[in-house]
Amino acid sequence: MRIPQATRFILMYTKQNENVGAAARAMKTMGFFDLALVSPHDPKVLHRNKTIQRASGATDILKSAKIYTTLEDALMDNSDNGSEEIICGTGMPVDMFQERPGRNYVEPRTFFEQLVNNNDDTTNHDRGNDDELVRRIAFIFGSEKTGMDESDMDKCHYMLGIPTNPKFGSLNLASAVQLIAYDWRMALGNYDTEC
Repeated sequence: MRIPQATRFILMYTKQNENVGAAARAMKTMGFFDLALVSPHDPKVLHRNKTIQRASGATDILKSAKIYTTLEDALMDNSDNGSEEIICGTGMPVDMFQERPGRNYVEPRTFFEQLVNNNDDTTNHDRGNDDELVRRIAFIFGSEKTGMDESDMDKCHYMLGIPTNPKFGSLNLASAVQLIAYDWRMALGNYDTEC
């Protein structure tokens, strides 16, 4: 499989403006620049002082970020004609706050290594034989309080679960973005190209 050439981070239903700024900073630190928001609580979040302050030098990410009404719109805009993308949701394998139907979570670092090294048959999931078409990867993060909705999880090819303390697995949104961005950058192996 050819390694995806573009990476998009999608934040859904974000309530805290500061988290958007901190997520932008986390992305830029790891060399990623494509941020999309789906129905944020504050439609002017990208221009708020708290957001800009928490971005701490990553205001270029905020300026180029796009806001969408639905996840479908954010994913469609990310797709390239004829190219497919890998869609990865994120969540807590152990949810402390609500009962959810069982999901198969993959550990991000292991999944990324397998994806880059092409040694896992599961990366061919629902994409046919022409994996050369895979050009993009999207990482989706749900709201701070409830995470991703079940219907949005169903749109993902994979669910990434960051290994955390089973008795307290809660991560701040920007921390989760940082961890996924770090593991993905380490799998890619360099900062030579912007993703």
